[in-house]
Amino acid sequence: MSALKQWMAVGCLVLWGVSVQAENLVSTVSYDPAQPKAQGTLVVPDQSGPKPALILIHEWWGLNDNIRDFAQEFADLGYVALAVDMYNGEATQDPQVARKLAGSVRGNLDGAFGNLRSAIEYLQSHPEVDASRVAAVGWCFGGGWAYQMAKNDLGVRASVIYYGQFNPEDDLNMMRASIMGHFGAEDRSIKVDDVKTFQATLKTQGGDHEIFIYENAGHAFANKDNTRAYREDSAKQAWDRTTRFLKKHL
Repeated sequence: MSALKQWMAVGCLVLWGVSVQAENLVSTVSYDPAQPKAQGTLVVPDQSGPKPALILIHEWWGLNDNIRDFAQEFADLGYVALAVDMYNGEATQDPQVARKLAGSVRGNLDGAFGNLRSAIEYLQSHPEVDASRVAAVGWCFGGGWAYQMAKNDLGVRASVIYYGQFNPEDDLNMMRASIMGHFGAEDRSIKVDDVKTFQATLKTQGGDHEIFIYENAGHAFANKDNTRAYREDSAKQAWDRTTRFLKKHL
């Protein structure tokens, strides 16, 4: 970031008597002492006072510009957004490599949970964050981890799951967070019947849970960079529901 961009990011810049609205402050941060190569992207809105915060968890491709864009959009709405890195600095566009990276996370669950706990602690200790108002949002691989954060009571008040894996038979006794889930009716990796079972299970739990199934949409329907899967109408509807849900719970 240039000196001018940094100046604009932290305050209001005045040029020739014209006031220019400051930008969000964007930085690369090391939030997990156990994984120093994990570099998250932190976006802090230019607003005064403690703010609600979000943990954003990437797809199986790794932390990329698509997720960084979401961090900017959430910051525009007033959230401190931390896009975490579950792959210890790696990212890819190759499905075979992505499968291997995702598998390495599943093979080290202690490290994965440690990463997310460190992210929570990092945000809760940040001077711009209201520590009592933190939620998680995840997509695909990250959607499954947003669910795990809620299921295992890692400290979030709400979790938003975009086509993330879950087990409809899970024990949810530890869960204290409210869940919103977005699933495509044509998703080949997550059965609609399982989503409906999950929805019915959530209704038996405390909390304010919402599950949506989008017709004519499959996996990754909210990823604008995936031209084959992206469905603009469903993505916009899911975004509107997500922002309403987060505003309600944070």
